[in-house]
Amino acid sequence: MKTVILKGQEIKIGSPIRFVDDRDMYADVPSIKKPVTGNVYVVKEFSKNGGFILEEINNKVHKFSNLKGELIDICEPGFAVNRFEPAKPLRKKKIVRIEIFPQVEEILYIPLEKKSKEKSLARKNTT
Repeated sequence: MKTVILKGQEIKIGSPIRFVDDRDMYADVPSIKKPVTGNVYVVKEFSKNGGFILEEINNKVHKFSNLKGELIDICEPGFAVNRFEPAKPLRKKKIVRIEIFPQVEEILYIPLEKKSKEKSLARKNTT
């Protein structure tokens, strides 16, 4: 049985994996059904190139050719291993309640009248 090590975890037929990268994937072949980013899929088998063929996505057999137009293979399209990560159970969502209080600044306020009285008292004490 073939296995692949994906981000330090062994992946084999029947393993759940999460699709994370859909950049430029089969852009020139619109008839191929593609996985959805974030969804979890199960490995049905490995493609001839070492990619994943998924249980949840059934594509018709396609003819693949090289840049010269020469036929390379006729097979179900697979998806590159580096587009996936091991499907770990998602953590339960936690509700965090945060209460933000307004900032309180304390300023010592001395009215002008009181300041002038304090100055005059200070002058009397010095003389």
